[in-house]
Amino acid sequence: MEKTKNTKIKKICKIILIILAIIIVSMVGFILNFIYSNNEYNKEEKNINIPIFVYHNIVDTITGPDYMQTTKENFINQILGLKKLGYEIIRYDDLIKYDKGEQKLKEKSIIITFDDGWETNYENLFPIVKEYNIPIAINIIDDNVGKEGYLSWDEIKEMNDSGLVDIYSHSRYHKDPNTVNTQQYVEDVQYSHKHIEEVLGKQVTKIFTYPYGLYDEEKVKALEEKGFIQNLTDNKINESNKLDLSKLHREYPLNDSVPKILLKILYRAIRYD
Repeated sequence: MEKTKNTKIKKICKIILIILAIIIVSMVGFILNFIYSNNEYNKEEKNINIPIFVYHNIVDTITGPDYMQTTKENFINQILGLKKLGYEIIRYDDLIKYDKGEQKLKEKSIIITFDDGWETNYENLFPIVKEYNIPIAINIIDDNVGKEGYLSWDEIKEMNDSGLVDIYSHSRYHKDPNTVNTQQYVEDVQYSHKHIEEVLGKQVTKIFTYPYGLYDEEKVKALEEKGFIQNLTDNKINESNKLDLSKLHREYPLNDSVPKILLKILYRAIRYD
């Protein structure tokens, strides 16, 4: 009787070990594929995650809220670390072409954005952008341009003329969308976009980023009808099979290490699937 019981226990243990081995092998395979695989796909070929990162200030040392500041050292380490793992930094125009079926994207593609248009974008960020040849987008507040601590129009044009920095609207006044009626809000967004085009002297893709990450469906629909691609800031990850250019998701890398960034991408892709 005891012998039979021991035999059953051994069989159960073997089954458990086999199941654990299968799980471990599957996880290792998934992680290795996540790290090293970087094929190109059309939108309909494979569902891929497309993170959009949002930063604000690039500084020497943290002196304020950490969600607003990332050190130069950490930013460079993030960029170089992600590039070593095969990540390609793309532009919004690449994403739009991908959504239309006009362009493939690598399995590991990211977009890098900066909000508000702080002076540190010119002083600290721009030299890094040029040194490592990385495309970024800066979303400016029209009414803040030229004020103390913010970019000037000359600096904005110089960065854009480099071919590496795209300039888009982060609103005219940076007001809470819930405090402005839809018609006025759309007019302000259109004003800020047209002003950017006038200063840069060229046509600019209609990209708009909501202040404070706040929005409502009426404004989203109204701006979509005017042709605007719209950024939210909700820490979700864009998936190609659910890609909605009127509600693009963004997340904060903050001062995280590359492994922590990758873990957050995986976690959020699973959590919000």
